Amino acid sequence: MCNKLEERKRAMLMYHVQHFSKSEICHQLQRPRTWLDRWLERYDPGDVEHSLQGHKTGPQKAEGRWSDKIRQQVLQMRKDRAQLEQWRYAFYGAEAIHLELKALSSPEVPPVRTIHAWFVAEDLVPHADKSEEKRKSKPIPLPTADQVNRVQQLDLKGPVYLSGCDTKYYVVVLRDRYSHRCALDVFDNREAQSIVEFLVTSWRWMGLSDYLQMDNALEFRGSNRYPRSFGRVVRVAVSLNVEPLFNPPSEPWRNGGVEHFNGFVDDRLLKVPFENVHGFRSEAWACQDACNQTHRLPALDGQTPNEIATQAALRFPPEGYKRHQDRQLPQDQGFVSFVRLVRKSGRITLGAGDRFMVDPELAYQYVLARVDLAEKIVRISHNDQVLKTYDFSPETVGAWAEDANQIEEIVDDEVVKEQSIV
Repeated sequence: MCNKLEERKRAMLMYHVQHFSKSEICHQLQRPRTWLDRWLERYDPGDVEHSLQGHKTGPQKAEGRWSDKIRQQVLQMRKDRAQLEQWRYAFYGAEAIHLELKALSSPEVPPVRTIHAWFVAEDLVPHADKSEEKRKSKPIPLPTADQVNRVQQLDLKGPVYLSGCDTKYYVVVLRDRYSHRCALDVFDNREAQSIVEFLVTSWRWMGLSDYLQMDNALEFRGSNRYPRSFGRVVRVAVSLNVEPLFNPPSEPWRNGGVEHFNGFVDDRLLKVPFENVHGFRSEAWACQDACNQTHRLPALDGQTPNEIATQAALRFPPEGYKRHQDRQLPQDQGFVSFVRLVRKSGRITLGAGDRFMVDPELAYQYVLARVDLAEKIVRISHNDQVLKTYDFSPETVGAWAEDANQIEEIVDDEVVKEQSIV
């Protein structure tokens, strides 16, 4: 009986040269139709030998053949990284252990699924709750994080209390969506000036982003009293050619990367007992450095955030930049974007009752409202197509309302969203 390679060659000869039907080939070779179709698809007339060679699709080494020594080492690595103080910020999942063994050039590097199976057998993996069904999300016009510092996400976590102290502390987090590089700091307030100082300090070593994605908190956006006069965070960002991007209200999952990282901060950093704010702040910086320098991530092909960042061309604030300290910051350049859900009435609200009519036919769809600060206009687009352009000067706030009422009665902003919009 011919070997497997010769058998595949014979099948290709019969089909491509002698023009046998597939049924005849399968009958003569005693092979199923799926076998023939697979090798017909793989066949390359320019590279016959290689294209008809067998390719292993499973692990290179059967799970039962991994040495007991490496299994015990892996389990001990998992326990050490979960329990030892000096590794409290280390990842210890199956992917992290696999990447660490690979980086250390271990003689044996079991695949991720094998390591995970060992963890499950030892009851070291929490059981996921699959009770909730995933809802199909609607398209949303958020930029793609396809390179370092394309999109950075900003968030404020707190209040946090120290033992025996009633002072409120806040952890401010800046995270690059692509590289997962992060910056952390701790403040005893949530004022815009503190956030601005943190941003400029972080940008001096992280680099500036194209977009700064955040929620609609007043310390980020500005005053409700003057909805078209933005606060210091926005003004400093646009002065450095960073475009602020505000998520849809009440949808924190749109900042998914930084929200997920906040869970890590909860689980690791905030479980450390602190005697004073100096210790809290120092530990936040230690957490930041550990995440940037030691976390090898599958999304980065096993590299750390810092290693990825060193390969990128980064943009930094000008040397000696101090405009963020000026009492008065102009609002005459750059762009500010809002992702908004169109209400049943066909309108959107950017902030503090500043409403714009889009189209009732787009109810429960997401649109992008991009404010041009130089021209003082806002362009509202859907699927990259501009639908409406409105004047955005302060004196026109509310001027659209009469026209909007002619289209459809305005519903109140506080109406609960229907279940179908997510």
